[in-house]
Amino acid sequence: MTLESAGEPDFSEELDDLERDRYLAAAERARQVYPGALGELLHRELVAFADFGYRLAVDSFIPRLASEVLSDTRDGERPSGRPTVV
Repeated sequence: MTLESAGEPDFSEELDDLERDRYLAAAERARQVYPGALGELLHRELVAFADFGYRLAVDSFIPRLASEVLSDTRDGERPSGRPTVV
């Protein structure tokens, strides 16, 4: 299963280390990009999914959420969290 999978992902296998790291990076980015309760909620959901929730997933909502958080740019930052060079 990957964040970029087309269609409904296969959640029957554990996440590999790279995928888990992407979900955890998305969780940390959510706290930076969305301050307050919203960022905390997104962080908790993404961490829970990375840790064990992929086993209970029935749709592709959390993978889509992670992709959107990682691709969201605010305050002159690239999705990596590094400032944009102009």
